Amino acid sequence: MTADTDTLIRLERDLLDPAVRADAARLDALIADDFLEVGASGRSFGKPEVMTRLPVEQDVAFTAGAMQAHALAEDVVLVTYAAERRSGGETVRSLRSSVWIRTARGWQMRYHQGTPTAGP
Repeated sequence: MTADTDTLIRLERDLLDPAVRADAARLDALIADDFLEVGASGRSFGKPEVMTRLPVEQDVAFTAGAMQAHALAEDVVLVTYAAERRSGGETVRSLRSSVWIRTARGWQMRYHQGTPTAGP
């Protein structure tokens, strides 16, 4: 599972990269069609909202702490980490978790949750 672990941590970091977030084709490949996110804002949304919002985001930067990947099943992996999102002079910290599934298209994120936290 080490190769998959390394791959999934790289893919998770890719989704925090502004260049990847601006690339609709790359997002489409990485986000499952039945994707669900429960954001740090408390709002829930799916792939259509991600595909509309992320490519036009501006002035958003992320810093992620150490990521851990845990196999939940042969083709299902949980990735967890802490992150800071900076935008418009504001910094929001959150604890994040993502569930990745191996599909015919490769690894795709099916679920993501950000939980606000005051700590670093």
